[in-house]
Amino acid sequence: MPDTDVDLIHRYRPAVERSPLPTLLTVTGEHLVLYANPAFCGLPVVPSGTPAGVRFASLVHGAEALEALLDRVFRDGVTDVATDVAFACLEGRVIHGTAIVAPLLDERARQRGLVVQLLDTTEQVAVRAREAQAARDVKEANEKLIVAGIREQELAERAGQSATELRALLDVMSQGVTVFGATREVVLVNPAGREMLGLASERPTLDDYRRCDFRHLDGAPLDFEQEVLSRIVRGEPLAEEEVLLHLPDGAVRHIVLSGGAVRDARGQVALAMNLYRDVTQIRELEQVREQCMSFITHDLRSTMTAAMYAAEVIGMNRAGYDPQVLAGRIVRSLTRMDEMIRTLLDVQRIRAGHGLPLLLGACDLVAIAREVVDDLASFHDQRPVLRGAACLEGIWSAGELHRAIWNLASNALKYGATGAPVVITVEKASEHAVVAVHNEGPPIPAEDQARLFAPFVRTRAAMAGGQRGWGLGLTFVRGCAEAHGGRVTLVSDAERGTTFTLELPLDSRPHQRPS
Repeated sequence: MPDTDVDLIHRYRPAVERSPLPTLLTVTGEHLVLYANPAFCGLPVVPSGTPAGVRFASLVHGAEALEALLDRVFRDGVTDVATDVAFACLEGRVIHGTAIVAPLLDERARQRGLVVQLLDTTEQVAVRAREAQAARDVKEANEKLIVAGIREQELAERAGQSATELRALLDVMSQGVTVFGATREVVLVNPAGREMLGLASERPTLDDYRRCDFRHLDGAPLDFEQEVLSRIVRGEPLAEEEVLLHLPDGAVRHIVLSGGAVRDARGQVALAMNLYRDVTQIRELEQVREQCMSFITHDLRSTMTAAMYAAEVIGMNRAGYDPQVLAGRIVRSLTRMDEMIRTLLDVQRIRAGHGLPLLLGACDLVAIAREVVDDLASFHDQRPVLRGAACLEGIWSAGELHRAIWNLASNALKYGATGAPVVITVEKASEHAVVAVHNEGPPIPAEDQARLFAPFVRTRAAMAGGQRGWGLGLTFVRGCAEAHGGRVTLVSDAERGTTFTLELPLDSRPHQRPS
């Protein structure tokens, strides 16, 4: 192996080896594998014991689809991403993933190869497939009900009963459903459909649909009657077409349209059925996740770059630079990287249902909170304030509780009212210890509160305000509370401000899972 390759492994291996993301390093324009971390070697698409030196495209079935991306990043030196790439497993099944490819630089910032990371998105792809299948199943079921009764005069009594059953079914459906006649008149619309499209009338007409501001994903206007309804009435199938719906209040919804014709016994189109489901929240979560992954990649690379630069200055023995100061910067950068990686690993454990591993011992919760206040006060004009008990001892994991309280307090400082104090209160309540972190400012909307503790979720206000964040801090806080046998709750409104409350038993030992 050339000396330059050895140097690259020595430089990058510590961070890559500990990364929870499957990661490998390649060299030269042939993309020869230089090193793969344990997470990558554990992928079901990678043969066990694969040696270094093979081309990336021949290492993983389906990786040839990434060759153009690898060539482009190697040529341009700019990080790029490929989404929804399919890889064939050794046992024959297929996994889906997102590939992040970045330049691999040597100690002189010269490009030697690539850093390739794979994110497993198989579960999300499977969820979308199940949703599509569910939509098809509902469509088929409704076609059978409609054909059975609505337009058959000789079965009028039975049709009336079927129509009642159909309406009852449609009333409880979360998908929007509209049934049009062969001459395009609106036969029925279920409540979910009226709400989704913003239709005020209980008996909408075709004119109401004409006034809906539908647009293609590129923003171009979409004529619902000509581009959707006419196709269905002609008997053409409409399958999973995503469009945008601009509502009068300025909100924009992502709507997936499906539909088909229902034919009578003579094969003539009797009814046209249009199904639509709101995937706005799914698209927002995907956008947030992509943004969070971009932040994670940027923060890890920035921290690594800072450490590399300080190490290079030490190696060149430049005059005017204190090696001890530079070494301190390297240690701080590596410590920060270690904290980032710990957060990713901890959240991965929480998502997998394994819980956080805790090192329990006797500690003072007030002392832990005071450390957090001291850490944050100098950077935030003494805004953090500690109140409550003078001492509150119990059996907990001091390190994890410090991280949890720090997450809550730093969020309060970041998103609370500018200049207003952030109050951390530590008290004993019955047989529990309670830590409350309160800030003034705009409340968190109810729709955000319901999903705020999930991974990669951020409030709409944080996204709109351009605040950087990973969307993982509150997931860790919840996992920390549950690992101690406690819980975390949230109260947020315009009158009282926002308060996150961490409630813990005084002794967490009985709540530990067997290792």
